[in-house]
Amino acid sequence: MFRALDRNAAPPARYAPVNFLFYLFRRMTLALVLLTALLPIVNLTTGGGSGLFYALLLACMLRCFTREGGIQATINSLGNNKAVIAAMSLPLIAIVVSQLAHGTVHAPSLERGARFSIAFPIMLGAFLSVDRQALRQAIWGFLVAGWAATATILWLSLPNFNRPDTPEYNAVGYGNLLLLTLVLVAYSVRWSLTRHARAEKTFKTITAIVLFGAFVLTQTRTGWMAVPFFFAIGLLLFGNFRHPLKLVGVIAVGLALLVALGASSQALRERVSQGFHEVQECQSANTIADTSVCIRFQLWRASVQMVEASPWTGLGSTDKFQNELQARVATGVVSPFVASDFGEPHNDMLHMLTSFGLLGGIALLMVYGVPAIVFLRGFGARHPQALRTAAAMGLALTVGFAIFGLTELMFRGMRTISLYVALVAWLIALNTPDEKASHLARQ
Repeated sequence: MFRALDRNAAPPARYAPVNFLFYLFRRMTLALVLLTALLPIVNLTTGGGSGLFYALLLACMLRCFTREGGIQATINSLGNNKAVIAAMSLPLIAIVVSQLAHGTVHAPSLERGARFSIAFPIMLGAFLSVDRQALRQAIWGFLVAGWAATATILWLSLPNFNRPDTPEYNAVGYGNLLLLTLVLVAYSVRWSLTRHARAEKTFKTITAIVLFGAFVLTQTRTGWMAVPFFFAIGLLLFGNFRHPLKLVGVIAVGLALLVALGASSQALRERVSQGFHEVQECQSANTIADTSVCIRFQLWRASVQMVEASPWTGLGSTDKFQNELQARVATGVVSPFVASDFGEPHNDMLHMLTSFGLLGGIALLMVYGVPAIVFLRGFGARHPQALRTAAAMGLALTVGFAIFGLTELMFRGMRTISLYVALVAWLIALNTPDEKASHLARQ
């Protein structure tokens, strides 16, 4: 499969570690595709996403300088993406402004901002220089990640199908990423990447079905909020609906079937019922009950108070949140358990607002919204199918993270920031016509 990525490359004389790395970086297309494919795998299995992210970033930097035309060609290729580059630069600006206002320096917060703001244009510039058919091969990493995650979930949930204590993330974050993996795999059926198109589509379809079962086993309620959007995007990608009412009808029937499949899990039904009960309890009887839903309500109430106290610059970093929680135990805003065990608000927007103020909140909206607009424009029926597929994946990525972030901190760690940044760059490149193909078409 990957032989086509670099047809003229001669095999290395020796496979010592240093020589092998040198071999990979000389064959930069192969290195970029392999490293991108590994990102979802390490995120859903072993961890180590940050190290891999920096290896990919290094490869992208080398590609930006060594590609045909050099760095000038890279800069020129980024000219049509100024809006999304500007949007991704806002997190770092918000963090720097907030820390200057507070007279503090919090290196992890600066690194989080740098992954958005500095790494993104470098990765996008490198990906734009790669042959699109070769770049699409990175989707195989999601299939491998999906099967590995399914095996992990089955291992942890059997024999009684208990809710799995997943690695690297809590079950909510893990389930959300698994659902996103499912969606990207399902959409990739529209890509033909091998000479065996029918077998390829069958394998991808089976993988998507298996991943849906694994997602149900995680008993994640948050992910179901995004399912209608993913389903609607998929229908527009695969179907040809000339009448809006027909599209609405198909969406309604399809969602009913998906909900019925999800409801076949007794454990998931019990968790949904438990969620409704906890909402009622927290709003009426016990506002500081230490239940899953009420804990979130406590964190959100406290976050709103923090934003009201410092709306413009926030707290200055992400590590001050827990101290602010502990100061609110005496006033009954949060329970002692919440104050001692939680250091974030379980909501990405509130996390940015409390940490870095209004500019931080605007930055997060732009990180979601501007790439989503780019993908929405590329999803039009007039575009080639391969590009529309990438746009559909990009919409699922940006909308999915925005919805997931309402009740879970998806950008909790560096690894998910890395995954989001790299995938946005990857999919924008795949939603952009190949430079060589466009040049030939004009001749």
